[in-house]
Amino acid sequence: MKDYRLVGGGQATTALAALSRLGLKTAYLGVVGDDPGGKLVLSGLKEFGVDVSSVVVEEGGETPVALIFVDETAHTRTIAYQPTAPGRLSLSSVDPEFVLSGRCLLVDPHETLFGLEIAPAAKERSIPLIYDAEHMTDGFEEMLAAADYVVGSEDVVSTLNASCVEAALETILDAGPKAAVITLGSEGAIALTRRGLFRRPAFRVRVIDTPAAGDAFHAGFAYAVLRGWDMERTLDFANALGALVCRGLGGRETLPDLKEVLDLVAAGTTVPTSEEKLFNRKGEKR
Repeated sequence: MKDYRLVGGGQATTALAALSRLGLKTAYLGVVGDDPGGKLVLSGLKEFGVDVSSVVVEEGGETPVALIFVDETAHTRTIAYQPTAPGRLSLSSVDPEFVLSGRCLLVDPHETLFGLEIAPAAKERSIPLIYDAEHMTDGFEEMLAAADYVVGSEDVVSTLNASCVEAALETILDAGPKAAVITLGSEGAIALTRRGLFRRPAFRVRVIDTPAAGDAFHAGFAYAVLRGWDMERTLDFANALGALVCRGLGGRETLPDLKEVLDLVAAGTTVPTSEEKLFNRKGEKR
């Protein structure tokens, strides 16, 4: 083993750390155990300035842990993780007014049921709700309808039993959100809104580790939503943030500040798409 890191992770928590690094005020609502894992989660978030005052700490509870094996030679990774039971967080266990004091809510799949609880009040106050549609879980389809923005990885295609990425986007958009977005790794990201389909390429960086890329993309997307940017600018910013976090192991130690993200977007150094690679192999120019 060449290197070993013990770091905090998770979809929403890593996204919040990224948003805090960008200069936003953030707070995490979730459930952790009073075990070493839970203490690691809370201490790690505090280091980034994330408010954890409303986190529910279960006495005797177990905080999920993931083991990630990265092979730098083969450029592969293997993840072994403890499954998290849905519905651990409920509206009765937190202060609803604290939740609704935010300008944007990001709900990960582990707290889908909580997202469904808070969605009506958030919509009433015009607070945008972004749903991380990573995998099928209790309330998944209802959450597609309740969210303002649905962002998932390419795995959502099989989750929805769709024939292709575009079909999956149409299924999501038909459920009711303002936009459906799917991240495509080195192929960038694609989004569908009532205004049409948007494709934006990924950015070229030296990749060391990728588990936090999707979480960082969600953070970039949330930042752009708060700024009111158009979809193309939103995808570019989110793609750049997702790329920059891949520069080191674990994800959080390489979270960029706002200037780094904007500089990469301005540089415009992107990874060729599959079509462009095909043209290059033929020796032709686009």
